[in-house]
Amino acid sequence: MIFDTVESSFYELEELKFSLQIWDEYWYPKICEFLNIDDNEDLKALQQIIQSHPSNYSEIKLRNILEEKLVYAIAPGIHLEEDFSEYLEKHAKASDVLISADGATSYVISQGIIPNFIVTDLDGAIGDQLTAQLKGSIPIVHVHGDNLEAVKANITQISKKPFIISTQTTPLPGSFNFFGFTDGDRIICLSTLMSASKIGLIGYDFGTKIGKYSKMSKLNKEAKKRKLKKFTVAKSIINWCSNTGQDIFLVKK
Repeated sequence: MIFDTVESSFYELEELKFSLQIWDEYWYPKICEFLNIDDNEDLKALQQIIQSHPSNYSEIKLRNILEEKLVYAIAPGIHLEEDFSEYLEKHAKASDVLISADGATSYVISQGIIPNFIVTDLDGAIGDQLTAQLKGSIPIVHVHGDNLEAVKANITQISKKPFIISTQTTPLPGSFNFFGFTDGDRIICLSTLMSASKIGLIGYDFGTKIGKYSKMSKLNKEAKKRKLKKFTVAKSIINWCSNTGQDIFLVKK
């Protein structure tokens, strides 16, 4: 167990088999209920995007990069800057695979580093993510009911370079369900599915504060409350990955 989730309503799911069937039958419905998400809206959003912009980067290529590699997942938590400094000083190797979660990309590229992949639902600084893509990052763009307009506004530009469409509902041809709900925990699910050797967590705080790279706009009281509820889900999902035997560790200053 990476995070203490004994009091979480998702705790009972952490020991279940790590599979798409378990995700579809247990995790996703429970998350929809917990956060009042309309699963039909998720599917309709995916259908709209995938018709004209299916993924142009294959799962085989993705696996070839991640399999048996040391992956560092970079989230926009409040200690991102300190944790990333610790990574650079004590852990960094040329063979590492770096995957940034949405807004964390802004900080990573500010340090002159281009992540291999960006897992994003496009609520961070999209311009920074597009810049990273032009320099070689591959965006894994998550489509759901709440971000359809953001995806529509940016997908034409994104699709000029390699990219992947991900979903949390039933995947359609040209999209993938790597499990996971937030950008941060989806990186861990993805890396586990692709058989990474180890996964280091950078900027994974899950406290009561929201990191400054997490959102473009300031959150009101209700939005912050919802964000903290998402942290509850994310911690249990990461524990679910850990319970497969995946070697996951925290990088902390």
